[in-house]
Amino acid sequence: ARGKYTEQLSKLEDTTQRLNSIGKELENIDDNIENLDANIQEKVKLFNKHFADISQKLYGETFALSASFEKQKNTNNKFYKLNVDSLNARAGTGKKKGEILAFDLAYIKFADEQNIKCLHFVLHDQMETVDNNQIITFLQEVSNANCQLVTPVLRDKMPAELKTGAYEILSLSQEVKLFKI
Repeated sequence: ARGKYTEQLSKLEDTTQRLNSIGKELENIDDNIENLDANIQEKVKLFNKHFADISQKLYGETFALSASFEKQKNTNNKFYKLNVDSLNARAGTGKKKGEILAFDLAYIKFADEQNIKCLHFVLHDQMETVDNNQIITFLQEVSNANCQLVTPVLRDKMPAELKTGAYEILSLSQEVKLFKI
């Protein structure tokens, strides 16, 4: 009987030791998550300097990215949820386009500042929905971000200030086509 109790005691001690080890691993994981969260929040703060600056120049409003660590419903899974504050649901198509382009330009500036490799061009369509004043400001910001904006614009929808061709790389027409058949 003594041998049986000694064996059970040994198993109990092993189990207690494993539980303590697992508890320490969980503490390390929690610490890493806290460090990761602090790192993400710092990166979001640095990104927002650029995003707020560009949006202020464009619309006189400050757009901001926010990140929150959330638990998924009905599971133990956790994830980061990113939100852009000021993506106004009632904003017109042009302003939504502007907000997206401001985000893209802010990311390029942020990536350069953080030495993150990224493409230095953005592709956007339907820029004719964006107000002419914002298009001109965008072109200045594109230049400041050391990138190219690739977008089709109908000549009759183009702001008068841009009809000089200074920003034009390629002009297409019925005669001059990108793809020839």
